[in-house]
Amino acid sequence: MSDNRFSAASVPTHTPTADSPTMARPSIRARMLARLNAAKLDAMLAVGAPTPAGSAIAMRAARLTSITEREEIARVLHEIVAQTSADPTAWSVRVPLHHTNVAAAEAVIDAIRLRLHAPLPVSARGMARLNRVLTDGCGPLYEYGRGDLAGRLGAALAAM
Repeated sequence: MSDNRFSAASVPTHTPTADSPTMARPSIRARMLARLNAAKLDAMLAVGAPTPAGSAIAMRAARLTSITEREEIARVLHEIVAQTSADPTAWSVRVPLHHTNVAAAEAVIDAIRLRLHAPLPVSARGMARLNRVLTDGCGPLYEYGRGDLAGRLGAALAAM
């Protein structure tokens, strides 16, 4: 019978970073494609597409899971709740939000904000799903959109 124990010496203590030689550094082309095709890459990440090292989709996944992006999305979610709590008759140049859907999904929005501020890592799949809800002008977040906002946000939270 084999002994399946690991010794402390066999466990790697170095995790690869973008600067280390064990991880492929993305090319300028991959970084530009990640910026230009963000919506398409988000759609791919939302369904669990693979992210080969150094590719545009890997760059997009890294961007979505970064601390900066997490804080920005949490701030946007806070502003959405604050805007729907304010006077709904106030005129704004922004795309109008669906106040009823946002009010119904407020508990899920708060849970997502807590998850984004938590020190635990988030998955690119969950972040891509969340970003798609926020950027889809025909989705349930916006006044003339369709769908279940609480359900889509819950799915994004579960995928995180």
